[in-house]
Parts: sequence; C-alpha cells; structure tokens
Amino acid sequence: MKRARRLVAAAAAVALVATACGDGGGDEPSGEETTAAADDTSSPTETGEEVDPANYCEGGGEAELVWAHEQEPPDMHLDDPNNNLSITSWVRQSLWDGLYGVSAATEFIPELLAEEATVNEAEDGSVTIDYKLRDGLTWSDGTPLTAEHVKGTFDIIMEGYDAETGEGGVYLIGDRTGYDQITDFTVNSDTEFTISMDKFFAGYKALFSEVFPTHVVTTAEEANAAFPEFEHNGETLPSSGPMLFGEWERGNSMQLERNDEYHGSTSPDVTNAGAACVSGVRINWVADTDAQINALKAGEADMIFTQPQTAFGERISTDEAFTIASEAGPVYEHWGFNLFNPHLSDPLVREAIAYALDKSQVMSALYTPLFGDALPAEGQGNTYWMSNQPAYEDHQAQYLGNLVDEAKANLEEAGYTEGANGIYEHPERGPLSLRVGTTGGNALRELQQQLIIEQLKPAGIEVVIDNVPGGDYFGAQPFNPDAIACANSGGTEGNCEIWDITQFAWVGGPWPGSNHVAYLSGSGNNPYGFANDEFDAMADECDATVDDDERAACYNEMDKFVTTLEKDPENGLVVIPLTQKPSYYAYSNERLERGAVAPDANSAGPLVNVVDYLPAAE
Repeated sequence: MKRARRLVAAAAAVALVATACGDGGGDEPSGEETTAAADDTSSPTETGEEVDPANYCEGGGEAELVWAHEQEPPDMHLDDPNNNLSITSWVRQSLWDGLYGVSAATEFIPELLAEEATVNEAEDGSVTIDYKLRDGLTWSDGTPLTAEHVKGTFDIIMEGYDAETGEGGVYLIGDRTGYDQITDFTVNSDTEFTISMDKFFAGYKALFSEVFPTHVVTTAEEANAAFPEFEHNGETLPSSGPMLFGEWERGNSMQLERNDEYHGSTSPDVTNAGAACVSGVRINWVADTDAQINALKAGEADMIFTQPQTAFGERISTDEAFTIASEAGPVYEHWGFNLFNPHLSDPLVREAIAYALDKSQVMSALYTPLFGDALPAEGQGNTYWMSNQPAYEDHQAQYLGNLVDEAKANLEEAGYTEGANGIYEHPERGPLSLRVGTTGGNALRELQQQLIIEQLKPAGIEVVIDNVPGGDYFGAQPFNPDAIACANSGGTEGNCEIWDITQFAWVGGPWPGSNHVAYLSGSGNNPYGFANDEFDAMADECDATVDDDERAACYNEMDKFVTTLEKDPENGLVVIPLTQKPSYYAYSNERLERGAVAPDANSAGPLVNVVDYLPAAE
C-alpha cells in the first residue's frame, strides 16, 4: 500500500499512503476493553479478568513478537515519495512518536502532548496554536525529548524551501502542506512551544506525526542520508517509541528490540502503562499468502497485518486458534486513470468504464466473504470520506450496476465504433485496449482485476493485465520518476506511456484533507495528471474552514471533482473508488496471551500499540 492519502506518499504527517500489498483494516478488535488514563488502576480483559496496567506483563512470557508480512520496504525513509509504503510507516510508528497519534476510531489523540493543543484565532483570521509536551519524555539514548526537537523537525522539513514559490526543499518529502503555512515557530520552554499561521489549517493535528532525533541529525542532508538505513555515523538512530531499530537482513527479516526507556502510551486503545511485554519484534518477509498462513498455523509467527486475501477467510477466520481483530479505517481500493493516455484523456471513455464496472459484484465475490456486512454491498463512492463516517456521500451512485448500454452509448458519442471482435475502435486512437497494473502476487488484487476486466468486455472495452511484483510496482509504473514528471508537467516532460490504469489502495487518516496530495497539480503524489485550479484553491479553502460541518461539506465538494464529471467535465472522474479496504489482522491465541488493537490509518498500524502484545507463558 502507499500512503497519500501517504501515497502515502507525501508529508510525513499530512499526506496519504499507497498500499502495495499490506494495507487496510478490518473487523473488530479482540473485545478487550482498554483504558488510556494513566491513573487508572485496572482494566478488564475479554475474559473479565482485571488487569493492573502497571503490571500488565506479569503472568506472560518474554518471547519476541513475530510478524509475517509480504512487503519489504526498499528503505526506511518514509517521506521520500519513491518510498512511502505503509509497511515503512507501520515500522516507524513503533520507533518515533508524534505530537498526535491515531486511535482505532480513526481519531487524533495526544501522544507526546500532555493535552490537546489550544487554537487561538485572531480577528484577522490568523491563528496561534499552543502546545505542551508531556513531562519526562526521553529518547532511548537518555537525551530528554523537548520542544527543540519539534522545532528541529520543522527546520529539517522546511530547509531550503521557498514558501512563496512553493519550490525547493532539501528534505525528501512529497508534500509540505501545512508546514508551509507555519509563519513562526517559537520555543517557550523545554515542554512548551507555539506555532503561528496566517489562517486556520484543519490538518494541524496531522503535522509532526513523527518528531525526529534532531540532537543527532541536525540538517536535511543528514536526515536524507540517515533515515534510509536508520543510522547516522555508524550508529542506530535513537527511538522515542516502544521499539528500537535492530538488524535488517534484507530479503529475510527485520529485527526491532524493546525500548526499556519508553515513556509509555496514552492511547485509549492501550492497557499496558509501561514498556512493551515482548522482548522485540521480528518481521519475517513472507511474500506468499499460503506461506504466511502456514507460518501462523505452525506457530512460527504470532500475527499478520496485511492485504486481505481470500485464503485468509478460508483458513484463518474459521480457526478458533486465532483472533480476527481488524479495524475498518480510511483505506480505499481504487482504479485510477492516466489522463495522458489517448483513450483515457476522453471523459466519455472514463465514464464508459465507470458505467460498465460493477462494484457490487466485486464486493459480493471478494470482500463480503472476508468482512461480512461491515462494508456497503454497493462499494465505495467517495475518496475523502469513508462509508462508515457520518459525512460520507456516494458520489458514484449513478454508475451502480453493470450498465453496458450506457457505456456503449458513451463510446459511440466519443467517435468509437464496435469492431468485428467486439472491441470498440477509434479512427485516430485505434482499438480501445488498455493496460491495468497492480502489485503482482497479491491474489485478491489479481482476482479483482480479472473480475473487472470480464465486466468491461461486454461494453467493448479491452483491458489487459500489466502487473509488477509487490512494492516494486509503484516505482515501476504510477510513481515511476518519468511518469510523475509527465503528470507534474502536464504531459510535456517525462514519459506519459508507462501505465494506463492503476489499481492500489490509498491510506489516509483522521484528517480527510490528507487526500489532497493525490490530486493537487504537480504535487508529486498525483500520478494521474489531474490538474484543476479551482480544485487547488478549494483545498486551501476547505482546510481553512473552522466549522466542522461546513468543512465536511467542502471536502465532499472536492471529491466530486475527481469521482464525477460534475465539477470538471474534461478532467474529472479520474478515479473509481471500489471499496473501503480493511487490512486483514489476525493473531494467535496460542502464542499470545493477549493481542493489541491495531488502528488502520496513517500514523498507526499493527505496532503502534505493540506494548499490549503479551506472549503466552511457557
């Protein structure tokens, strides 16, 4: 998966993510009630037993947690647009805390902060935001974590960036939205600081989702050099989270070690008040779904958090030895179009595909067997709001069903005629034959491709599969530097013929505006080539809207630009969201006394609450 929403991708905290093979969320957690209050004395487990958060690990074992996962990151530089895969985010969330975290309810929660930040709006619309860090925060090397580290993080992200032109910047990051609105950053004490902005920014809680160890890495150049391998001058970078980065045996596994100096979690999803119970985490790179399942069943792995696959429903969900604890989050699977393809540049062709594609069949065949009625049977129709959020509107309801006649009418209006082989042809563009690519080796994704391809055939639309294995797909096709150069330049630079249709999942967070980077003109995270000045302006307008209801409606209007032709009859309908897509999360009841809640969003994942995994006693 990619993050943008960090396609994801972009700004460390603000952007989306794209998922290659391991994103999503899922079902219900283990049923264990948790508590975040530091002064609580106990919390009930799923069996009704009272647990003292201060002695949470007593009675369990001392083993490491083993996670079998299919997608190995190319490096650990999360913000680099060429590598902002979800797996990178998930690992780093256990290493570096941020000002705010994300709960299983997809809500922002103070993490390094002692309390919610205070927003002060002046009469001229400018704002100051006051922050206070928790007392006693330290890095794993014993250095106090202070407001200067937050300021240093800001300085690294903005070093060399020209806020007026929007150009420059040494630190490799796909998007600086939000950071570029900070006009002043004042450190008031070791624990208090204030930022100023000319206007309100709705995504301010998504900023600083990680605070860098700037007492070790002081410049953007040093950060770019240190983050990929997570070391500086031969030394492992210090952690502020529950884990320490350990040994990385590429192609085999990654080792994380327990941070015994961890200051503790404040998440409402966590019971344990102290350091992690597990001695560490070993992530085994297991590309094959059957091999992942076999590792779980053989007791060689404790948990998985990955792309849903049909085999999981058949072999894990029905096995009482495992708890299925997925959380539905802001992740959606989609088909996206390259607007510089001669066929797809025509809005009538894109709409013909939308008419012929039947999301309900995709749901009933692939997703309902995994997630039951947790997802709407008609699929997803919005990229800014998910189907389980109050502000959700289905903006593609007019395309529901396999509307072949409407699709053919569109193609004929666009000048296509049906050939003898049933495929439509254009006198200048030639046969309507397109390529669709995704993360090869992902069985569910590949089945999804095949299913949709068969749906499009009766409408005279030929689509052939053009996959690249695993996470390599992103760099090879939609986020290939030459493809992005094409998208950023409006088709005048780079190579506009690398891909036609892309299929992957965007991963967002509590702030819907993180979705902007997937569509903003020249963002570097926008592979489609969509560009609309009104949309770009509305992004600023929505983010500056203080009223929650008005802002929610504004984001819905933005979504119509990219999921319909209503707002932009020429370049709109650049994506077809298919379904909200929970990750498949399961853990062993035999190897673990207790599991952990795993929020499925940016700044979250299976290790963000790693302190709660309790190995079973020997």
